[in-house]
Amino acid sequence: MKKISLILILLIAAGSAQSAPKIDLVYPPEGADIGPVSWSFILGSVTPGSQLSVNGRKVDVYKTGAFLAYIPFDSGEFIIQLSALDASGIATLDRKVNVAQRKRTIRPDSLCILHGSINPNYNLSLPVGERLYVSFQGTPGCKASFSVGRSLGFPMQEQNAATEADDKILAFSDSSTADTSVVPGIYGGSCLIQGSEGWESQRIYFYLVDLLGNAVIDSTGPIISNWDDTRQVFAKVKDSIAVLKTAPGLGYEMFMPRGMILQINGIHDQYYRLKLTETKEAWVKKSSVEFFPAGKIFRTAKLALVKTAKAARGSQLSISLSRPSVYQVFPGSDGRSLKILLYDVQADMDWVRYDPADGFVNDIRWRQVDSRTVELEMSLNNKLWGYSAAYQKNTLVLSLTAPPAINKKNPFKGLKIALDPGHSPDNGAVGPLRTLEKDINWQITQRLGRMLKKEGASVLYTRENGEGASIYQRPSRAAGWKADLLVSIHNNASPDGANPLLNSGYSTYYYQPYSRGLAETVHRQFQKNLPLNDHGLFYGNLVLCRATEFPSILVEPAFIIVPREEALLLDGAFQEKIAKAVYTGIKEFLLNTK
Repeated sequence: MKKISLILILLIAAGSAQSAPKIDLVYPPEGADIGPVSWSFILGSVTPGSQLSVNGRKVDVYKTGAFLAYIPFDSGEFIIQLSALDASGIATLDRKVNVAQRKRTIRPDSLCILHGSINPNYNLSLPVGERLYVSFQGTPGCKASFSVGRSLGFPMQEQNAATEADDKILAFSDSSTADTSVVPGIYGGSCLIQGSEGWESQRIYFYLVDLLGNAVIDSTGPIISNWDDTRQVFAKVKDSIAVLKTAPGLGYEMFMPRGMILQINGIHDQYYRLKLTETKEAWVKKSSVEFFPAGKIFRTAKLALVKTAKAARGSQLSISLSRPSVYQVFPGSDGRSLKILLYDVQADMDWVRYDPADGFVNDIRWRQVDSRTVELEMSLNNKLWGYSAAYQKNTLVLSLTAPPAINKKNPFKGLKIALDPGHSPDNGAVGPLRTLEKDINWQITQRLGRMLKKEGASVLYTRENGEGASIYQRPSRAAGWKADLLVSIHNNASPDGANPLLNSGYSTYYYQPYSRGLAETVHRQFQKNLPLNDHGLFYGNLVLCRATEFPSILVEPAFIIVPREEALLLDGAFQEKIAKAVYTGIKEFLLNTK
């Protein structure tokens, strides 16, 4: 009898457990590393109709069971405790994450240098004339200095620096100022590289002395060396494309093709510094290039001739050099001008040759900006629709494209439009109900594609459903197909620390000046037709927006991490509304094209 009673108790307990509300915490995942935030968001779902609390705070649950909460976080190992309650019972879930330490004030009665705050903490090789900047956090109100090796020391000053603003969080909020606070005990200093120091894998030593004369010392590993400026070091791009950045780990500056010759003059962790001119530099990942044999040199290139030739829809510009050199192209905001900078180049030419049959290019002027930079400026007789640039041996060939002929009765007829369903093989953002952004992007893209095809446009999908494509393959596929337009479909999520409960909705992004008109017309359609917040029109330094051959934009119609917006994105009628808004925006842009 006791055995039967025990079995009944176990069965009742099991039934209760099975009927208790379910909790699925989608983000952050177990063990996630989160930046130094004081507040951030979590998202997931519970059984619809449940009451939910997170760390003792009541959280609203959407009718689908999805939830999104913005809660305080503590530094270090942090536990998110969820409790869901409905008529069937109660369920709990604990999630451990690791939150990075925020800069904090050190007690003045201590004496220490926080080792983890020391900067730099990576390999550096610096040329003559460069400055070495160092910093650390330590006890406030002390005297600080540093030395490289055991050489002469350099003074450091307490900066009382403000914590650095997170640009991503600022972009995802309506605030125009960063939320920063001043932290005492941040010491900084620098020294000018003379070239005679003889540093070779030296340590940087830091010294902190309090008012009583007590001292503490800390150091980096063997990280700092002089760059030997007596030799020239050249490398070439080995990847299909190399991303040149404004500084290590920062924004895109330009993209260079395989085989491009680059002069190296420094190291910063995983990046090489590129010497473009005496005053212009860029940075490239070490893994993207390979060195020429020691002693191999390339003299400054000579610019010999520039000429134009009539093309099927625009003009072809040929820039003849003694060897390929790094270049940048800057279309004018007026839509009828172009500037080209040629680095490590000297002009040795007396004329520009115009093709009499070419009516697209109006005028070309050149000047030697400095001893190693040539600038070409040109004005155009028509609006620029896009351009492509590539070397043919030693000649840089720019194909300048005029707008296509638009049929005002049927503006899509005969056009080739590339549609990019964002993400895949990666999932992109994930909604509270585990809705994958890549799937929603594909569904919206198909709907838009059907609308465009119905009106006579040819449509290329940069990927098919489930197919993977890299971020660089997508614009390349569109250009290879000779597309007239590119639209990339995404849906948004917030960075850690931002509050998506206050900042969500639709947004539109462009980079090239001739893409702004398309971004504006599509964004206006979002404003008219989507029942969401206006998250903004953005100039976006994004790979898909940087495509040069045609107007290209990226759209984020909704925030998939917000429960209401996720539910809308799962609704076919709302997907159709998004597709129709983009379709109408493209149509308005085409009809305005002259």
